[in-house]
Order: sequence, then structure tokens, then C-alpha cells
Amino acid sequence: MVRSADKYDAFISYSHALDGKLAPVVQRELEQFAKPWYRMRAIRVFRDDANLSASSDLWASIELALASSEWFVLMASPEAARSEWVNREVAWWAANRSPDRLLIVATGGEFAWNAQTGDVDFARSTAAPPALRGLLAAEPRIINLRWLADANLADAANPRLRESIADLGSAIRGIPKDLLIGEHVRRHRQAMRQARAGIAILSTLAVCLFAASVFAIGQRNEAERNARSALAQLFAATAVAEMQVQADRAQLLAVEGYRMERNPRTRAALLEVNTASPHLVRQIPAGGRVTALAGSADGKTIVAGTEDGRLLRWRPDAGTLDEVRLGPNPIGGIAISADGATTLAIDGTVAATWTGEGDAPPSRFDVKGGYAIAASPSGRLAAVMVRSGTDSEVETTVSLYEATTGKRLHSTRPRSSWSQVGMPNERSIVLEGGTGSWEVLRTSDLSSSGYSDDPKVPAGDYVPGSSTSLGYSGYVKYRNVLVYPNGDAETDIPGAEVPVAEPEVLAIRDDGGYVAVSGGGTLWVAGTSEDAEDPTELTGSGRIEAMAFLGKTSRLVSTAGASLALWDLNQVSRLSLPFRVDVPEVANFGPPPRIAVTSDGARVAVVGGNGDQGAIHEFTTEAVRTTAIPAGRLDNVTPVWSATGEHLWLIGDGGAAQVLTSEARDAGTWPAFGEAEVLAAGVSRDGQEVVVVDDRAGVQVRRATDGSVVRDLPGAVDPVISTSGPMSAGLAAVSADGRTAAVVHAETSQSVAVIDTKSLHSKVLPGPPASAVTFGDGHLLVVRESGDLEVWDQGGESRLRTVAGDVGYARAITVVPGTGLVVRLRANGQAVIIDTNEGAVVGSVQLPPMTRGSTASPWHATAMVGAAGTGELLTATSGGSLVRWSMRDDVLLRIACDTAGRDLTTSEWESLAAVGPPEDLSCGRPSA
Repeated sequence: MVRSADKYDAFISYSHALDGKLAPVVQRELEQFAKPWYRMRAIRVFRDDANLSASSDLWASIELALASSEWFVLMASPEAARSEWVNREVAWWAANRSPDRLLIVATGGEFAWNAQTGDVDFARSTAAPPALRGLLAAEPRIINLRWLADANLADAANPRLRESIADLGSAIRGIPKDLLIGEHVRRHRQAMRQARAGIAILSTLAVCLFAASVFAIGQRNEAERNARSALAQLFAATAVAEMQVQADRAQLLAVEGYRMERNPRTRAALLEVNTASPHLVRQIPAGGRVTALAGSADGKTIVAGTEDGRLLRWRPDAGTLDEVRLGPNPIGGIAISADGATTLAIDGTVAATWTGEGDAPPSRFDVKGGYAIAASPSGRLAAVMVRSGTDSEVETTVSLYEATTGKRLHSTRPRSSWSQVGMPNERSIVLEGGTGSWEVLRTSDLSSSGYSDDPKVPAGDYVPGSSTSLGYSGYVKYRNVLVYPNGDAETDIPGAEVPVAEPEVLAIRDDGGYVAVSGGGTLWVAGTSEDAEDPTELTGSGRIEAMAFLGKTSRLVSTAGASLALWDLNQVSRLSLPFRVDVPEVANFGPPPRIAVTSDGARVAVVGGNGDQGAIHEFTTEAVRTTAIPAGRLDNVTPVWSATGEHLWLIGDGGAAQVLTSEARDAGTWPAFGEAEVLAAGVSRDGQEVVVVDDRAGVQVRRATDGSVVRDLPGAVDPVISTSGPMSAGLAAVSADGRTAAVVHAETSQSVAVIDTKSLHSKVLPGPPASAVTFGDGHLLVVRESGDLEVWDQGGESRLRTVAGDVGYARAITVVPGTGLVVRLRANGQAVIIDTNEGAVVGSVQLPPMTRGSTASPWHATAMVGAAGTGELLTATSGGSLVRWSMRDDVLLRIACDTAGRDLTTSEWESLAAVGPPEDLSCGRPSA
């Protein structure tokens, strides 16, 4: 929802039906036009699909955005003129703002002015909303974008588009148009001029002395580096701008930008495209427009038919894509068995059964006039609907075939000319026509076992939809989705509300539990139960033409143009690795879990709950093996792994420890040395010593073999660190080599003490009150109460840089060793990723929420740690999950390429770059 604190330079009002794809282009170009490289956008532009989250009061959110906007941009078209929402937005502006701050962009229809009446000529205008009547004091200047009929063809380099954007931008920004265009061209072409200048200098000096030649070569190299850097930044910026509408291209551009130059901006773009649209699994090109689509009930196989008569079978988990040709005609219907082994298709002339692997051809049988087909769950039976006769007298029949042989078993005329057929089981065929009426036939003889001619759809415009098996159908109108069963079942489904103003496609899951609605370039998924969570937006696929759930699974497949996209609602992020494990629930305001990871990242120890539950999780490529730690070993302990990962120390009060093997078997104990509570511990680089920090700011250095104390820095008589619940998190830390410890004196001055564990000398860092400390990659990181993050050298001798923050951060913070990244957790569960060397935020991921417990905001009960051996981030939330996140750049490149499912084309490269592409544009090519 828009907050009152949000301010916008412009508000775009448009018809989703016509301009759902063009409006994002206008928004993007306005925000990027003449933008300095160091800013995300030149101005802020409000567009409902980009800036609104799901809300129970949509108009209130839009009204708030209008009140926060300086200019109103009307994308005028006949569809906009008829749109209730566009007229409400114009009427609000007329009542509350000056008409002098209203700009009109014509995208379709006519917009005429009547000089005699001094008003819009509504008799001749088809693109003028009625709410404009009497509003304009003088004839407005109309910015014409009617020529841009296809938003996919919008090119920022097109002079015509640039002129139109400059017209808008100059008014909104108060800068003369010629100056604004000049600034845009200067910023965009500066690097290209440097490259050409360097090459010209080299040519001119080719006949000069050797020393001059060397100098010229240096100039050329510098110019080429500048050009390469500028191009890398252009690719990165374009990737970020396109990731919400064309995810595959955005992934590819981010990869190419990073390959050209690794810097914080290209790295940030690579992270951002990988974390955008977290439910997107992968996209693949279909090689042509998709006309039919289905997915198997087991969630493993997707089949599609194309306009040029091809059948595609995609198994994403196995990484296979098979293709065969049925004939020259468009595929009109497609179906698949529950296990994905049998595919059925029709093209109006023949039907086909495809069971072979690879490019093995399908078997065919004649079904002239066939327009709909269904497969039984086993794939043994095929139900086909056929139309025959003349235009004035059409006859509809339903036939049942043996799928493998094409033998017709039964045929009958149904009660109505139904448009769809489904087979929820081996005994029944369901017929439906998009109105709520239905008929059920028995497969034994095609006799009717049930019928309803009671239409359930409303009057006027609506969008019908159904589940793959036709067990459920429904419709969407005015953002409301109604779902009903096809049959005699007394199933009460509350339905859903989705923020799609002008829906185009509706899909229903086979159990009726979820719906997907697309329209105007947006896609939303919502649960239909009474306690369903807010709808989820799926971005990055473009304008959806068809979609289907894969049975009753969490997976959804969609098609936009010639591309297929697979979504998984259970996928937290493409960066999260498989095999999430549960973390015990903690009591309200209890401490976060305590986690430790071996140096190779293979084993993770988690102590959670209320200090009484723990386990060792061993991760492999195939599975995770969990071994419970006996409850008697877990009384308020801090887990620490030995350098080799062979032993786990559970260190409790006074430094007393239970020693376990990696399989959680007893391997000895350590005696206590005092009674102070332990807050942090670590191992020396050689693995010979264990450093323990307690709540009195005391430090013990123990021998790893037997736990004997070899050095001791006594702490205060009373605790100087709070150990109650979440307030204890991050108040003490030990460096990865065990050489340095740090403590926040939280109960007194909130100062930071840094201790050399060899000499036991201590120093206090200057600065404002602190709230947390951690170590990593040779740095000490200090979080101040203000939220600022200070990066020091490990010994606390000098402060290297400060990364600005705010009070919206939780305490959890960690470094991912070997990556140069530090991760901080915000209070909303967003893990913010920071480049410690540059002091720049380069991305973020949203952690999965707790699934058990009553804590309103679980993020104070989340712990994070980095794994040195794998470059992974590990997060553990009480009552939620332990999740591993890939953070290495080489892994991010691979994930981006896998998600795109294709390579960047030469034309896509040349649309951005003034220099030719490399010979090899394959996304997965080795980096130079």
C-alpha cells in the first residue's frame, strides 16, 4: 500500500486493457531519461501495478498516491475513456489539483478540441474521459504515442520515443526540452565518444615514434576501458528496468554487464535480477506462439502446442525439452496424463498420442473437427469433442478413444454444445461451457450421470476459467473471483479478490484451492479459503495469453508470446538451495536460534526452541540428514565446530562444554571456570584453541583437546551484557581466526571493547552507542544504535568506512566469508546485502516467515551465519526454517542463465550497444 510519506513526481492514469504494457515503458523511460549513473531514477513516477501492493481498499491507496503526486499523466485512448478507474482518477485531480499540471499522451483514438466552446469536443473525441468535461481552460498539447502500437518494439534509442519522453520529462522536471535531451544524449554517448576518440588518436599516431605509439595504445586502452565500463553499466541499468516485465532478457543483460566489468553496480544488477520475482523457476523459448498448454498432476511435466503445429514436452527438474511436429495446423487442444508419460493433442484434423522419449514421433488417428481433448489420469483414455455440420446447423459429439491405439470406444451427442472437456478420474468425463452449466458422462458407456443448466456467471463482461481436469470452474469480474465445482459436490469455496482491474485470463488449481488471474501485463495468484493470505504478484513474464496449474501442486505454467514460464509458490527464492529444515519454535521474546557451520559448509548445528532443542544437519547434493542432539546437552549453550568439523562443542555457563562427534555422540566434557553466561565462541586458525566470551565481558582461551584454560581475562563482577531473550543477539563476537574478540557493554555505556586474545589487551572504540558486532573477511563490523554500520580493520585500529543505515534493522548481521558481502536483517524480514569493500547495498532477499508460533514479528528471533567453504548465507528463524542462500558470483551467473533458459540474441545486443557483440553470446560460456 502507498504510504503518506511516499512522494511522486508524476501519476500515470491508463487503461490496463490497452496500455497495460505501454504504461510501464513510459514509466521506465521517464524515470531513466537523463538519469545520473549513481541514482536509481531521475524522478519517481507512480503506476498502480508497479507501486501498489495488495490492499483491501484499492481506491484509498490510489487516492493517497494522487495526493502525493505533482503531475497527472493521462494516457488517453477509447479504452481509457470508458474506464471507470481512469475517470475517477481524472475527477479526483479536477477536484483537488490544478488542470495546469495535467499532461495528455494519446495512445489510441481521437482527441479533438472545440475552439468555440473552449472545451474538449466530445462529439468527435473517442479518447477523452467524460471526467475531463469543463476541466481544461485552453487547448492542451497532445503528446502522440499512437504510432507505438506494440510496446515490445519500444526502443529507448528511437528518436521519436525520445522526443515524446522529453516532452513529458521537461514539463515534469521544469527543464527546457532541448537542455533535457542534450543532457540525456551527453550522458548516454560520452563513453562512446571516448572510445572513438581513442581509436582516432591511435590511427593518427601510428606513424609516430615508438614512445608515442605506446602512449597512443595506452590512450586507446583507457578509452576502450571507459567504453566497456559505460556499456556494462548500461546493460546493468537496462536489466534492472526490465526485470519486472521481461525477466529472461533482464537476466541475460545482467550477466553480460557483469562479465564486461565487475563493479558494485553490475554486481547489484546481477543480484537484483536473481532476487526479483522469487517464485519464477525458469523460462524457455517455445520457438513460436503457444496455442495450447497443460501440466501434469505430479508437477513434473509441461506440454505445449504451437501455432505452427509443434508439440513441446518440458521436464524442468530433469532439464529436458522434447519436440515433435504433429502437422501444419495450429494445435487446438492438448492434455497430459497425471504422471506426464502420455500427451494427447488435436489440430482440428487429427489427434495424436505422444508417449515416446526425445523426438520419437507420436501415433495419430483421424478426428476431423476436433476442438477439445482430455486425458484420463492414467493416460489410457482420451475424450475428444468434435464439431461437424454447416454454420447454420452445427452438431457436437463426444467420443471416447483408447489413447494408445486410437480405437474409438464410444460416441454420443451431449445435451449442449460444450466448449471444454476434462477427465478428473478414469470413470468420468466433465463437459463445461464457461457459464457455470455442466454435464458429467460415464466412461463405461457415455451415459449421463449428472447435469446442470443453472448458469452461475454474472451479466455483462467477465472472464471464465477452469481447472485442468474441469473439477472446478469459475469467473473473475471486478477483481472478484468465484469458484464452483462441476458436479454434485457440495463444496463451498469462498473465492478470492485480486488486484487486476481488467482481467484477461483465469486459471484454477485442480482442488479449487488457488486461482491465478492475469491482465494488463500483471499476474496474481490467490488462495480461495477463508484464511488465505494476501494475493501474490508474479512478475517478469509479460502479457499472459494462457496458464495452467500443475494438478494440485504449488506450480503454475504460463505463456506469453513465444515463451513459457514456470512458477512455484513454495519457492522462497532462486538463491535458496534445496532441503530447508524446520527450526524449533521459541517462546515470545525468546532468544534467536544459535547456529554454527563447519568450515566446509557441510554440517550445520542449530540450537533453538527455548534452549531445549537442537540438531545437526548434514547437507549433500541429494538430501539432508538430521541428527537430534539429546535434550540434556542443550541448557543455554553456544555451539562451536572444531576446525576439522569432526567435533562439536556445546559451551554453556562458565565455559563448561559437552563435546560431541559430528554424529551427535558423546565425546567428553569440559569443566566450568566461573558461572558467567557464554555469548560467543570461536576457534583459532590452527584449531588448537577455543575462545569464549561471556556476559561480563570476560574472555577465556581454552585448549581444544581437553578444555583446559590457557589464558583468562576476568570480566566484571556483574553482567555488563543483557542476556534476556532477543536482546542478547549480536552483543559479542569472535573473529574467524580466533585472534580477536569484541563485546558491546549493553548494560552500561553501549561502548565496544575489542580484545586481543593472545595478549588479552583491550581497547574501547570511539563512537556513538552500539547495538551489535561481528567479524568477517578481516574486518570488524559495528552496528550503531542509529542503524549505521561501521567497517573497521579486525583489530579495531582504524575505521575504514561507514554504511548509512536506519532504525529499521534488526540485530542479526553476518559476513559471508570469501564474497566481500555482509548481510543485515531488516525488521520486515528482508536480508539486505552490502558490499563491504565499497560500502554499497547490492541487493536483498526476503526470508520465509515463521510458520508456527504467536510472535507478531519473528525477525528478532532470526539468526544468520556465513559459510566459508561454500560462500553461502544460512538463516534460521525460530518456528520457521533453516535456509541456505547462494551468494557466490559464479553461482549467481549460473542461476541467471538457467532462469533465462536461452541466450542473448545479436539483435538484443545491438539494440543497446554501439559495438558488436562477442562471437560467442551463449549465456553459459566461460568468463574471460
